[in-house]
Amino acid sequence: MNGKNLALINRISALTKSFTAQKTQKTISNLLIIIGAILVGMLPGRAAQAQEPPKMPYVFGMYCFMCHKEGVQIGPMGMFDMLSKTGNPLHEQFIRNNVRFGIKAMPAFRLSEVSPKELDGIVKYLKELAAYRKSHPNYKPAPVQEGGSKK
Repeated sequence: MNGKNLALINRISALTKSFTAQKTQKTISNLLIIIGAILVGMLPGRAAQAQEPPKMPYVFGMYCFMCHKEGVQIGPMGMFDMLSKTGNPLHEQFIRNNVRFGIKAMPAFRLSEVSPKELDGIVKYLKELAAYRKSHPNYKPAPVQEGGSKK
């Protein structure tokens, strides 16, 4: 809960105490305004529009994105929605196995190339990206333009 919501809840609490003591029409209208503001802030559409797309991990941009991007068609694009080519949901273990052991045109990546922590980051990124693309279906992932070596 952020500070803004906490302040609103404290204000509601104070108004509720005032309401029981005074029972005035003005207190009721203030209480309704605050409740309305809280409810509007909790609507899922507002939060989804304000959220930022997930940041692509460096290792994903370095090893994965060159084949799994629009226009290349070497690797499937459905992984950005956590879906297989047939539209079935992808389990995160399927992604982990494909990274470690390879599949068809996809090579296997050794632990020295993609560490377990980096692989966790890739899986997390793909899950967050799939959730983001549900509310932003036209979003196309792009690597962050950062120089340097593997971090």
